[in-house]
Amino acid sequence: MTGAGEHADLAAFAATAAHAVRACAALAPPAQARLLAEAGLLGILAPEAAGGLGLDLHHAVPVIAAAAAGLLGFPLAETMLLAAALADHPAGPALAAGTMTATIAWAGMAARSGGRLHGPVGRAPAAAGCDAVLVRLAEGAALVRLDAPGVTLRDGLGIDVDAPEFDVVLDGAAPVAEIGAGACARLDADALVLRTAAIMGSAETCLAMAAEHTAARRQFGRRLVAFQALRHAMARQKLAVESLRGALARCLDLAPEDELEALPARQAAFAAAARLGPAAIESALQLHGGMGFTWDLPLHRHLRRVRSVEAQGDAPGIHAAIAAALLDTNA
Repeated sequence: MTGAGEHADLAAFAATAAHAVRACAALAPPAQARLLAEAGLLGILAPEAAGGLGLDLHHAVPVIAAAAAGLLGFPLAETMLLAAALADHPAGPALAAGTMTATIAWAGMAARSGGRLHGPVGRAPAAAGCDAVLVRLAEGAALVRLDAPGVTLRDGLGIDVDAPEFDVVLDGAAPVAEIGAGACARLDADALVLRTAAIMGSAETCLAMAAEHTAARRQFGRRLVAFQALRHAMARQKLAVESLRGALARCLDLAPEDELEALPARQAAFAAAARLGPAAIESALQLHGGMGFTWDLPLHRHLRRVRSVEAQGDAPGIHAAIAAALLDTNA
């Protein structure tokens, strides 16, 4: 459990992240990386020996939630994860310092032949502004320079306009760094927590906008918030977001080494976020009426973001894994 001092510490991290995200709005990816690194955000999970802060997911969660609230277009979660996973390689300290930028192709698996990588992979957020991308292999994952021979980047089918997804086609590309299957599994498990935090950050932001709108907007001579049906709708979505917060707290309090509980708790938190987060944002859109669907408000951009995060995390596959585990337990 976290005490009062740690709560204050986490709030400070969230405030720093919110300020940095606002400052990043008008910057190109290399400048964003430098600014985020100066704020200490890129190396939160990386060990101190690799230029990071050596902290755990408790400190990363409020930062990712704040980044999602501000619709940051930089692959912050991917950079955090890679800076930690590649801590023993020069790429890790470079990522933590913001002198190198990288993302992760969350879909597909590359094949290895003669030491070279081949095949298409996809769902690499914000890859156009990055130097490298991590691609999956049967035995782990490899980091590939995007400007290297045999690497082609093309537009993906994602719907996030702030951090668009890209496909990466490999045709004899040489890896510059690799991580094993165990490190890859740890990265995936940590990513579940960060995705849950990102969805929660977007959902909270949209519900706050809906509460402000209904308190100010008048219809039929009354403020919208005076209508009981609307208050009930917002209360239900607020309860859903708080349940996500509880799921996050539970999986953060479990030791990662406890495989019987830690991974299922993280899967359950992400599965809940993939269902409840979009529903909360869709409710906020409806409460804004027609203007909620316009480009004047960021509500639909948040919905695009959480749907993309849901797809990157393979929410249907996670639901299937949870169901299979329950069936095995009760067999």
